[in-house]
Formats: sequence, C-alpha cells, structure tokens
Amino acid sequence: MYFLGKLKTLIIASLFIIFNVQNSNTIENKILFKIDNEIITTIDIYEEIKFLRTFTPEINDLEDAELFEISKNSILRDRIKKIEILEFVKELKVQDKFLLNLIKNKYSKTNISTFEDFRIYLKKNNLDFNNVNEKLTIELIWNDLIYQKFNKKISIDREKIKKELLQNSKKELQREFLLSEIVFTENDKINFKKKNEEIISDINDIGFKKTALKHSVSDTASNGGLIGWIKEDNLNQNIKKIVKELKTGQFSKPIRTSSGFMILKINDEKEYLSKFNLADKMEEVIRFKTNDQLNQFSRMYFNKVKKDLIIYGL
Repeated sequence: MYFLGKLKTLIIASLFIIFNVQNSNTIENKILFKIDNEIITTIDIYEEIKFLRTFTPEINDLEDAELFEISKNSILRDRIKKIEILEFVKELKVQDKFLLNLIKNKYSKTNISTFEDFRIYLKKNNLDFNNVNEKLTIELIWNDLIYQKFNKKISIDREKIKKELLQNSKKELQREFLLSEIVFTENDKINFKKKNEEIISDINDIGFKKTALKHSVSDTASNGGLIGWIKEDNLNQNIKKIVKELKTGQFSKPIRTSSGFMILKINDEKEYLSKFNLADKMEEVIRFKTNDQLNQFSRMYFNKVKKDLIIYGL
C-alpha cells in the first residue's frame, strides 16, 4: 500500500513535469510503472505523448490527465505485447519493406512513400526513430504471432457467404460505410453499466475519436478507433442490421462480441456501382471475415496475457 500511495504522488508530480517542459532532456527520468522486467518511465510517457500528438493531433486539446491516461494505456499495450512476443522470437526485427507497408497503410495522410521519407518526417516532428520503429515492429510481429496461433481456428461458412452474395447480386447500387469502433471488456453487469455510461458521457463531451483513444482496447484505438471503409456485404448479418439502422454521425449501443463489447459509429457512407463477380466477391468477403476473426482472437489473447502479468503502479 505504501508503494502504491507513493507511486500515485510520483505520477501526479510527473504529470506536472511532463506537460511543462519542452524537451525530454529536462525531464527527470523516474519509473512510473513496471510490468515484469519492463519499466515505464516519465521519458517514455513524454515520448508517447509526442508520438500521439504527431499522428493523432485531435488529442491536443484534451486535459493533461486524460492525455497521460491515453499515453499510459498505449505504452502498456505495446509493452505487454513485447513481453509475450519475446517468448517466441529472439529479437524485435522485421524487414524494412514490411514496416514501410504498415506505415503507408496506417499513416496514409502523411504521404510517406519511402523509408527515408519516414525518417525525415519523424526527425521533423522531433520523434525518436528507434522508439517508433520498435512500436511498429511490435505491431507486425504480434499480428504474425496471432495468425500463427489461430489461423487454423478461423471458421468461414463459404456456402452461407455464397448464398447471401447471390441474394444481393441483383442490386447494382451497393453501400459502403466509413466505420469507427470503441472496444471494451467488462465481466459483470455493474462494471459494464458503469463503463458504458462513462464512455457515452465522454463521447458526448469530447467526441468519439478521443473517447476511442481513451477507452478502447482495440489496436484501432491509436487511430481514434477508425476501422476504415467497409462494404455492406462484408459485414455479418447482426452488424449489418445494426449499421443499416444508424444514420451518418450516429453510434450504436454496445454490441456483444467474442472478445467483449463494441460500439460502432458511422462517420460517412456512400453508394457505388457494383460490378458483380461471384469469385472475386467471395474472396473479398472471406478475406474480411478472416481478418475480423483474427482481430477477435488478438483481443482475447491479449487479455489473457495481460491477466497473467503483474503490473505495478496501476
């Protein structure tokens, strides 16, 4: 108890320091949290905040305590994944071409086309290349680990997909939705109600994107919950029904999933002229459903790993 009380005082003091300095050289580096042998310090929080501010500038008008909480959760996700990854690989290393593909997909608005562009962009924004490189490497290796562990458990009903596609094949105009999500996990009704009310309150106060950064346990949290453009045919029947009842700008009630609960928001929608090809469409839907199931497995596995770790300071 003494340790936790002392740590809480240290965190409050560190908050003041972090948000009132211009560079990390003037911050006294103190340990804030510890996960196994991985430590999180005031410098780590400072660097994470810089990263988030660069790639998600919408968070800049958040309260200092909220920004601290977001950066803390982001670092914890990375460190927990890192600990688990190092049980399977000797070092955190992937080929530059895979990193560049991830960068292009994840940060398309930055117009980065080469690895050198990325280095220049980070330097311009005073971000440490090694820190950012490790974050992206962890993401890539984690995704590969999840695939290796769970790809044989993926269940795809091809006949059902084929039947649904043929039923909709006569519709020339199809709809596509720009979706965002907030994913959270609670084990009992009381905590679920409390968490849901807190999330709804934050959505109304600071918006969906910032609330996703603050509360979501999905990997999309670092991008404000943005999933991207999803074609209506790719959604499962339950999600499709919920999304079709929402208008642009609205968000759903919590939807139960295999890994917790999900709140979906429609940011935008559009119609497109469908050139129906059954084989191509089948592969597209199967690819989407495969990725969706892998994301579910990823969240379940992450929660399991987190429960097995002792995190000091929370």
